[in-house]
Order: sequence, then structure tokens, then C-alpha cells
Amino acid sequence: MAADEIAAAGTQANWEAELEKSRLSAVRLLDTLARKVGAARAAHYMKTHTAREIAVGVEEAARQRPVYALAAALAAGFLIGCVLKRSLR
Repeated sequence: MAADEIAAAGTQANWEAELEKSRLSAVRLLDTLARKVGAARAAHYMKTHTAREIAVGVEEAARQRPVYALAAALAAGFLIGCVLKRSLR
């Protein structure tokens, strides 16, 4: 009886390990898909709107969420500074 319980526990552990592998694979797939769809949506938006419309949209978003806009500006400034500093070396 104990041998059957050990075998069942081993089978259960194998099943759980396979389930976890499948879950991680699904997470990676969904993450990749989300990034591609986001990029595709951004590209479509850029193609279908003028520069003026995009600027107005960015301004409206900045007014609605000023903290996020400030954080994005700081991050962009930091990245541009790093690129410029690296190019001057």
C-alpha cells in the first residue's frame, strides 16, 4: 500500500511540474503577443493620425495623468542623456 502511495505522489508531482511548465509557456506566449499587439496598435495609430493629432493626444494624456507624464519625461531625458554621453566617448 505504501508503494502505491509513493507512486501516486510521484505521479502527482510530475503532473504538477508539467502543469507549471505549461503555465509558464502560456505566460511567455501571452506576454509576447501583448507586446506585438501593442506595437502594432502604436504603428497603426501613427499611420492613421497626423503629427498634430498625436501631439494633441499626448497633451491630453499629460493633462489627465501629470505624474505619469513627468515620470515619462524624466525617463526619456535620462535615456537621451545616456545615449549622448556614450556617443561623446
